[in-house]
Amino acid sequence: MELPIQRSPEDRDPPTELKPAEIDLYREFAEQGPLRLEQLMSRPDRSSVVRILDTLMAAGLVRQAGTNRFAAANPTDVSGKLLKRWEDRLQGAQLDLLRMRGQLAELALIHATQQRTLHGPPLERIESPAEVDRILDLAVGECSVEVLSAQPGGPRPAQELKGAHERDRDLLQRGVRLRTLYQHSARFDPPTVRYAAEMAELGGEVRTVTSGLPRCLVLDRTLLVVPLQDAPGGALIVRSPDLVDFAAETFEVLWTGGEVINKAREKVFIQDIADQTKRSILQHLLQGEDDRATARALGISVRTCQRHVSDMMRRLGATSRLQLGYLVDRHGLLDAETPDSERAGAVVIAPGATPPTRSHRRSGEPT
Repeated sequence: MELPIQRSPEDRDPPTELKPAEIDLYREFAEQGPLRLEQLMSRPDRSSVVRILDTLMAAGLVRQAGTNRFAAANPTDVSGKLLKRWEDRLQGAQLDLLRMRGQLAELALIHATQQRTLHGPPLERIESPAEVDRILDLAVGECSVEVLSAQPGGPRPAQELKGAHERDRDLLQRGVRLRTLYQHSARFDPPTVRYAAEMAELGGEVRTVTSGLPRCLVLDRTLLVVPLQDAPGGALIVRSPDLVDFAAETFEVLWTGGEVINKAREKVFIQDIADQTKRSILQHLLQGEDDRATARALGISVRTCQRHVSDMMRRLGATSRLQLGYLVDRHGLLDAETPDSERAGAVVIAPGATPPTRSHRRSGEPT
């Protein structure tokens, strides 16, 4: 039996998981110190020992310590290289997944131009509000499983809530699952909160999110309704299964990160919503958007947006929006790893003071 040749983890694929026998042999090396080759080769399962030793050496967990002697290596010393290879593979797989999703979406559009369904074309642009209402009434009447509704823009007008009340109550009484997403500002609107409470009593579910909420309606995952930007009251009716599924999956992602609208309004929870709103405002500010566009995206009033900006300028000691953007970027207040206590909603710096730089804060030095 030949002596296994020591190899680094780069020489071959690292093991996806160590087997119990491999862990046991490593434990022997760690507890008994360096073992001689003769000790290992004298065992009855000689071929198995050679295979296990080869795996441990290839992973860098066992090293050769002199002639025919082997010792345990510190796993910490090799974990970085081993795990990085898997992290690189995971990132590559994610990129491949995104690329494939894009290609499938492109193919879906190509297919949609030719496809025809039982109830209509896969993509149908309707500019007449009356025709949109007619199609929605028919679709809602046939709906039997679930309705996903995304309503951005903050509180819904009272007239809309009144019109939706009877339709939604009928859906819930027929056993249809109804889920609705609003933006956080809606939870401070009494009519919207009352409507959500009434729907909840019938089994409806309502959550809120900060931003990034596109307006759409998905029925039974077979029909998608998206409002037209250039024709008020008009809509794009989508029946293409691939596009409808994509919209439903997007809704699910937002739903998972949402907060139940009738959650008790504890001080910490309300502060968290305020901090999320400030963080989103900062992101829009750094992207060069004005107050009107930012307020529309977050479903809040322009005055509320301006009040948040003024509050953040005061807390950071900024005298202009340009300086505010500079301080936010300089101190990494929008970095994913920035602790909540150091984000814009919680940082308090006196005007004229010199805040710690991004590197200072991460190194743990006092402010």
